Amino acid sequence: MNGRPLAPRRVWWLAAGFTIWCLALVILYALHAIGCAFAWSAGPLRASLAIVLLLHLVAIGGLWRYRAAARHDPGPEPISSFMHSVVIWTLIAALVATVITFGPALLLTTCV
Repeated sequence: MNGRPLAPRRVWWLAAGFTIWCLALVILYALHAIGCAFAWSAGPLRASLAIVLLLHLVAIGGLWRYRAAARHDPGPEPISSFMHSVVIWTLIAALVATVITFGPALLLTTCV
């Protein structure tokens, strides 16, 4: 390989979507535990969980839109095009994983 290597900071984009997914996991479960511990009623607790979930979905969607608007990553052409595609699909996977993982939890009983 005689070409320029891809900058390491570009690899961090691969983790961006699932980092937000991890934050959603921690915040949603913490909010749920706090709401149950302090005996919040089901309506406000469910609404706050839905708002937090929506904010995380908007954050991942915003990253997806930002990265999709860019032509390709700076760097060697074959690697940058491949990296751009992989980052876009990783963000899509994080968005779908967030919906599948946390969406059905809003339909369950809030505190048992």
